[in-house]
Amino acid sequence: MKITQNPKRILTRHIFCFSSLLLLVLSCSENFSDNPKANQPPQTFISIFSENSLNPAISRQTLNWWGDDPDGVVEGFIYTFNPNAENLTDWLDTTSVDWTFTTETQETFTLTLAGTDTTFTFWVKAVDDAGAADPDGVIQEFNIINTRPIVEFPVSTDVPETTFTVAEFVWSGTDLDGDDTIARYQYVLDDTTDESAWLDIDPDRNSIVLDGLQQGEHVFFFRAVDLAGARSAIIRMPRDENDVWFVREPISSFLMVDDYNIADDTDAFYRSAIRNIVGPIDIWDIKSNGGALEPPTSRAFLLTLQLFDRVFWYGDTGPNLEKAQVTLPEFIEAGGKVLMSTTFPEFSTNQGDPLDFSPADSLGTKIRRLTRNQPVNVTPEYAALGFPELQVNAAIIPNVFPVVPKISSEVIYRLPPGTNWVEEPPMAVINADDTFVFFGLPIRKLNGQGSVEQLLSTILNTILTP
Repeated sequence: MKITQNPKRILTRHIFCFSSLLLLVLSCSENFSDNPKANQPPQTFISIFSENSLNPAISRQTLNWWGDDPDGVVEGFIYTFNPNAENLTDWLDTTSVDWTFTTETQETFTLTLAGTDTTFTFWVKAVDDAGAADPDGVIQEFNIINTRPIVEFPVSTDVPETTFTVAEFVWSGTDLDGDDTIARYQYVLDDTTDESAWLDIDPDRNSIVLDGLQQGEHVFFFRAVDLAGARSAIIRMPRDENDVWFVREPISSFLMVDDYNIADDTDAFYRSAIRNIVGPIDIWDIKSNGGALEPPTSRAFLLTLQLFDRVFWYGDTGPNLEKAQVTLPEFIEAGGKVLMSTTFPEFSTNQGDPLDFSPADSLGTKIRRLTRNQPVNVTPEYAALGFPELQVNAAIIPNVFPVVPKISSEVIYRLPPGTNWVEEPPMAVINADDTFVFFGLPIRKLNGQGSVEQLLSTILNTILTP
């Protein structure tokens, strides 16, 4: 039997299907345009790298972090060390002072200790391109065990057994938690029992000069204090528990630098002659006991010289020209005046560097020796000022080097023409400012006519006056 469908029913069915399809399309369109999927916050991860593999719980920690965003890009990170900080989930338009934003993924933190041992809490969150922050983030705790700093006096920086009223102390300081955790150094003289007597020194320093010291026996005590208040062990100078160092106050403004280590009458002669001319003097023997009175640094040496107005420095065949080189120019520039008398080692060269500090430009050709009664002639200009003729009174002065003057210097004494040298070699010169007289011969051994004291008197009372 043939079935014939009702045309109205067919049309109704088509209209229903079309309507259903239209509703489905409209529904899908509404979901995509009016109800987009919510932004997903990023996730955060962290790792730790300790700078000291032997002690991971130190106060300098290197942290690494990174993030992952399922539907965007990680733009940066926020972190805090405040465990009670507000739990931010949105970094846009925030006014929080606890959190710090960074685009870095690694940083080394110096964790400031508040006590001997401290627990730190680090909280970090990734932030995406929409400003959303990881709602939880990652929290890492550090139990920091603070180590005390360590201080020491380097080798060869010991204070001399005796100084004048100035002394310099040099140290080195370290801390396993990082040298920058040393907050300050402290020192005190003589007595460690009074905590209020300790004086602070900036942690960037590694030396200190003490001046105006009072005469007597002293000990320098020293320590370091870190950011947590932990103190190093106290060290002392002199190092030996039974030793002290003695401070001697100057009795005059005239210093004799004894750079002479030959067993003859030179020391006694100079001391007697100079006292007769200027009165009380101070003596600094920088060669006795293997140089035990020489300070450890050139600065301390200079500051010692600067306690005086005038210096008579006399040396043997091994003078401390290096110390003279770095101290005498500044001493003279500050107003000091110098008389220096020395000889030189047998194998000295004619290079000028060792004498840059003096009125001499260089050393001339070596003269093998001067013998007794050899005259040393004063130049006419200085004879007119009362400088006397000189004559060798020793059996022999070996290995004599003429002192060639700088262009600005003048010659005071020369050797007369002879068969063992060329022309008239200069043996004593003076600088243009009349502040430095330099002899390339030992003055003491030029007293053949008994005129050395007159020479010294003329130099000190006419040229190098106070």
